[in-house]
Amino acid sequence: MTQIHPLISKIFSSSSIPLSELQPSSSRGVYLHTPTSRKYFTKVQSDVKQMRGEIEGLRAMGITSPGLVPKVIGFEIASDNKESGMVTQYFDLGSSPSGSKLQRELGEKLAKMHNPPSTSSASDIPAEEAGMGGGGYNGKYGFGCDTHCGVTKQDNKWEGSWEVFFRDRRLGDLVKRIGDSSINKEWELMKDKAIPLLLNSFDPPPKPVILHGDLWSGNKGYDTITSSAVIYDPASYYGHNEADLGITHMFGGFSKDFYDAYHAIHPKSQPYHDQRQKLYELYHHLNHTLMFGGGYKSGALSIMRSLNTWARDKGE
Repeated sequence: MTQIHPLISKIFSSSSIPLSELQPSSSRGVYLHTPTSRKYFTKVQSDVKQMRGEIEGLRAMGITSPGLVPKVIGFEIASDNKESGMVTQYFDLGSSPSGSKLQRELGEKLAKMHNPPSTSSASDIPAEEAGMGGGGYNGKYGFGCDTHCGVTKQDNKWEGSWEVFFRDRRLGDLVKRIGDSSINKEWELMKDKAIPLLLNSFDPPPKPVILHGDLWSGNKGYDTITSSAVIYDPASYYGHNEADLGITHMFGGFSKDFYDAYHAIHPKSQPYHDQRQKLYELYHHLNHTLMFGGGYKSGALSIMRSLNTWARDKGE
């Protein structure tokens, strides 16, 4: 019989998948269920909170857009709380036969994911997964457990105001942790003019919806098993839908087809849509500055200075 980690074995057994019917795949951590030919992705790690955040993000995203993210089979924590394991649907990533079709499909699926969950679907989440260590959904901005963007633990404390949440729990939190005098100087200016201009009043008004949180090109792909666009490795929270688009401008990989399909469902917020996108992109420049330093600091400062100049000119 295949030797499987005890936590992973427990998940499979709880899901009525006999261990005797599993075979290890050539890909690390992937198991083939021989009777059905289905493959499952497994992972074990010592950072329990980070894995829980990933799992709860996948569960929350799966409510409004099933098939876009891996389906969660199970999640287990060791009795000493020092290790956790997860089993999810496996995506066999490959090249799409039509890049433009994939971009449109991804835009449409992401837009649907960015709809508030119905009351009935939200109430279907077991208590242990919603509000008791899970992501939860309560109509506010934030998340019910820790999530990580890269290695950075995000401040997910609930807020009723999007302006307050993104200013203090996202941008402000990173600025404080970076502790750089030039960034601090620009940040104080931003809080005075640019932030209120961009986050105080716009239309359509923001609504708390589930976000992927780290949607760069490396976290999207084409699953050859289902022949569909997929995303994975989330840093989820409930926020303004357009915040998910910020990082898509940072590294590329998203075409006009993607944005057109997305905004056909969720029209661009006005006024100042382009500037607001730069503000949302700034979060990821700051996060990369915190994680890696180097040239990312100059990118963050460039955005901050350009937004401060824009806000100053708007006030004149």
